[in-house]
Amino acid sequence: MVLGNIGIIRFACIIIPLTLFSYAHADIKMVLNSDQCIVTGNEKNIQLQLAPPCSIVKVGENRKEFYQYENVRVYIIASAPAPLEKLQKWSITVEDNCTLQSQAVFIENGSMSVSTIREKSLTCPQLGLDEKVYRDFLIGRSI
Repeated sequence: MVLGNIGIIRFACIIIPLTLFSYAHADIKMVLNSDQCIVTGNEKNIQLQLAPPCSIVKVGENRKEFYQYENVRVYIIASAPAPLEKLQKWSITVEDNCTLQSQAVFIENGSMSVSTIREKSLTCPQLGLDEKVYRDFLIGRSI
C-alpha cells in the first residue's frame, strides 16, 4: 500500500499542475480561415492585419505552434502565401506556402495582444521558424 500511495502522490503532483496550465489557456483560440484572421480570447476579438488565409507558423523542428517564455506564449501568424515571383531569391516551392508578412500574438496571464506586421521577412508556416524570431517579436513588442 505504501508504494501505491507514493505513486498516487507523484501522479497528482504531475497531473494537477498540467491540468491547471491547460485550463489557463483553454479560452484562447484563433480563427484563421479564407475570409478572416481573428484571435479570440476572454470575450475579446482581435482582427489581425494580415491578408487571409492565415496560418500558424510551426516552431522549427518541434512542430509546436508557440514558443513559451516564462509566462508569455508567442504565436507567429503568416499571411496569405506570396506569389513565387516575389520569393525567387529563396529556394522554396509553391507547396511551402511562404509569405513576406507575419504578425505575432502574445498570450500572457490570460490576456492577449498582437505585434505590428513584420514585412519583407520570409515566413513559411510548414517549414517553421527558429526560436530567435519568436524572441525577437517578444523583445520588440509594445506593452
